[in-house]
Amino acid sequence: MRPRTSRLAARALIAGALVGVLPAAAAVPERRLPPPDRKDLVRIFDPKVSDLGFRTTRARLQNLETYAIDPLGRHLAIYLEPIEEGFTDAEYVAAVTETAKVFLPTVFKRWKGLESFDVCLEPLPTEDSSDEPPPITQLLVTRDGLGDVKWKKVALSELIAASNANEEADYAERSFYLYFVPRLDELPELVDARAAATQL
Repeated sequence: MRPRTSRLAARALIAGALVGVLPAAAAVPERRLPPPDRKDLVRIFDPKVSDLGFRTTRARLQNLETYAIDPLGRHLAIYLEPIEEGFTDAEYVAAVTETAKVFLPTVFKRWKGLESFDVCLEPLPTEDSSDEPPPITQLLVTRDGLGDVKWKKVALSELIAASNANEEADYAERSFYLYFVPRLDELPELVDARAAATQL
């Protein structure tokens, strides 16, 4: 998955990366999956992400073959936006690791039927923005990719290195993917983290 220009592109690439890899969603007992209702997921995670300055806008289980919302889908998608205005690009980059640690490895340990997860950090809505704006950052991890980093003390450079290690793989084989909107490419914090990742 490599979202570049639009949410539709992101969806298509995620689906393309994982279709055919995951078992059929309908075969998974519901108790082994996260609750499909947004309110239940918000109740679980918002107290933790709010400490980092975010709130959950959307949270849902999805069927990766169709990318449709599915109460028995094996992909959990979480979307976060800042609580207050004025969130800077540097703060978005710093928040990638902190928000990742809220969800990972927790979601996979808690819900054994879950096969993949992604969290998007989004901009605050404007009058001209869509209901589902393109993400500022996106982290996608499958159950197979969970062991690629040590989550408790993970650094941004380690997330980038894990994503880089999957870069040459076919989409169907990717288990770890990290995306930053191109405008962040020259941000010193991200430049430094990417340089450090090449040494890992």
